[in-house]
Amino acid sequence: MATATGSFQPRFRLTPIHIIGIGMIALAIGLGWAGLRDAFRPYTTSISEAVDSDRSVQLKGFLGSTGGYDDKNNFVFDLQDERGELMKVVYAKPRPANFEQAISLVVVGRYDTQQQAFLADEMLVQCPSKYQEQDGTHPESIKVN
Repeated sequence: MATATGSFQPRFRLTPIHIIGIGMIALAIGLGWAGLRDAFRPYTTSISEAVDSDRSVQLKGFLGSTGGYDDKNNFVFDLQDERGELMKVVYAKPRPANFEQAISLVVVGRYDTQQQAFLADEMLVQCPSKYQEQDGTHPESIKVN
């Protein structure tokens, strides 16, 4: 019968190659988490939430002004949220062709405290659908003989 000597001998030895492998796995997990965090933008309908956020957000609102171009050739307009609060939006691309007919807008970007404006990277314009009522008659109420 074998007697216990009182010392513990580990079966697995941590070698430098194992440490490097564990470090690479931890780095991959950290980079993956950071990439996923940036890929998922919060969606809000409140201007105050967009201002308070420290990251890029999707902000839904309504057209507060028809807008125009500033001296840097950025398209600038006012966006209104559901509570009626207005915020200046600076969009570095040309105005979308259907901008004036917009029912609602979603701007993607972040709030800049220095410019006191929302800097939009992308803008999604929701226009009236061609399937909605436009002349007061509903498509289902039209009778065909």
